[in-house]
Amino acid sequence: MSVRFDQLLRLPELKELKLVSGSKGLNKIVRWVHIIENPDDVAEYAQSDELIIVTGVQILNSKHAFTNLIKNLMDKKAAGLIVNVGKYVKKVPDYVVNISNENDFPVFEFPWEVSLTDLTRIICGDLVKRQLEEGSSQDLLMSAIFFNTITVENFIQRISNYGYSSFDSGRIIIASMDNIQQYLNSKNIKDEQDILHVKDIFSRAVNSSLWESSFRPISFLQNHSIVLLIINEKSRAINLKGITDSIRRSSKEVLPEINVSIGVGEAYSEFSDIKKSYAEAEKALKITKAQEELDSTIFYSDIGVYKLITEIENTALLRKYYDSTVGKLKKYDEQNNTDFSKILYVFIKENGNLIQTSQKLYLHRNTLIYKVNKIQELIKRDLSNTDVRFEFYMGYLIEALNDFTTYEK
Repeated sequence: MSVRFDQLLRLPELKELKLVSGSKGLNKIVRWVHIIENPDDVAEYAQSDELIIVTGVQILNSKHAFTNLIKNLMDKKAAGLIVNVGKYVKKVPDYVVNISNENDFPVFEFPWEVSLTDLTRIICGDLVKRQLEEGSSQDLLMSAIFFNTITVENFIQRISNYGYSSFDSGRIIIASMDNIQQYLNSKNIKDEQDILHVKDIFSRAVNSSLWESSFRPISFLQNHSIVLLIINEKSRAINLKGITDSIRRSSKEVLPEINVSIGVGEAYSEFSDIKKSYAEAEKALKITKAQEELDSTIFYSDIGVYKLITEIENTALLRKYYDSTVGKLKKYDEQNNTDFSKILYVFIKENGNLIQTSQKLYLHRNTLIYKVNKIQELIKRDLSNTDVRFEFYMGYLIEALNDFTTYEK
C-alpha cells in the first residue's frame, strides 16, 4: 500500500503541511510514516519510501546533524522528510533546502501546534483506506474478466463506491512495462520484494494518471502489466488518446528508463463483454511487442489484418499454416545457428527492396542477395513474387499472436 505525495497534499486534513523544497520529487510514493529523532537511528530504522518525521529535539541548530540526517535519508531511499517546526527548529534551514532541491527530495514543514498523532493518523489512515479500495477493485475486475462470479446488478452496486451510478459501457486498457527485465538487470534488482516494489511504483503511477475527484480507477496488477477498466466513457467525455498519453507520462516520471506499451480493447455496452474487451487489449499488446514497437499504443480497432487472424479459433489450423511457412525457416535457424527468419521478415516488411533491407540489417547488398537466394532454396519459393511474400508475412502475423516457438512435423 502506498500513495503519491501529490495525492496526499490534496487531503483537506493536511492543509497545515507545507512543502518547503524538493517539489520535483512529489511524484514519489509513500508506503508508511515513521518518527525518528536521532539522526544516527536512520541507518537502522528508516526504510525505503517511508516518510520520516522529526521534531528536531536532537538536531536543534546543528548544521552537521541536520545535513547528516537528510543525506542518510536519501541514502536509504526514504520518500521525504517532515520537520515539526516551532519549538526546537524554527524553520527548515537554507542548506537543507538546497540539498533537498538538488536531489528532488521533498521536505515539508508542519506546525508544532498541530498534533503529530493526528498527522500520522491521517496519513496512515489514507494509506490503509487505499489498500482496502485497491484490494476490492482488483477482486471486482478479476471477477468480471476471469471468474464469472459476479452479476451485473452486483457489479453496478459495487462500482458505486468508485463514483459510478450506472454501467453504460466498459473498455479494457492494458499498460505493460516492455523492458522490465533489462531495467531490473541494469539496477541489479534481484530481491523479490524489490521487484514487487518496482511494479508497485508502476501501478501507482498508472492509477494516479486516471484518478479523478469523482471517479476512481478500477484495475489490477498482472505480472508486469496494469489492467484497467474504463467505465461510461461517452457520458464522461473521455479522451482515450489523452488517457494513454497520461499513463505513459506518469510512468516516465517515476520510472524514466521504462518503456510502456499500451493495448486498448473495444468498448462494449454489455457487462458480459468486459472479458472480450480484455482479450482484444491483450491481442493488441502482443502486436506492439511482435513488431518491436516499444513505447507505443495500439487500439484493437486499428490492428488491420491481425483482426482476421484473431477471429480464427482453430489453433491447429493456424499452427499448420505457421509450420509450413515461418516455422520451417525457424527450425533451420535453430539447427544451423543462422538468422534467415529475421532476414526474411525485414525483407518482407521492406516490400522486397534489397537496398532498404540491407540498410535496416546493416548488411552489404551482396551479402544480403546471397542470403535471400539461400532462403529461396530452403523454402523452395520465389520471393520476387508478391503473393509468396504475403503468404510468409501471414505466417509472421500468426506467430505474433500465438506462442509458436519451434517447428512441428
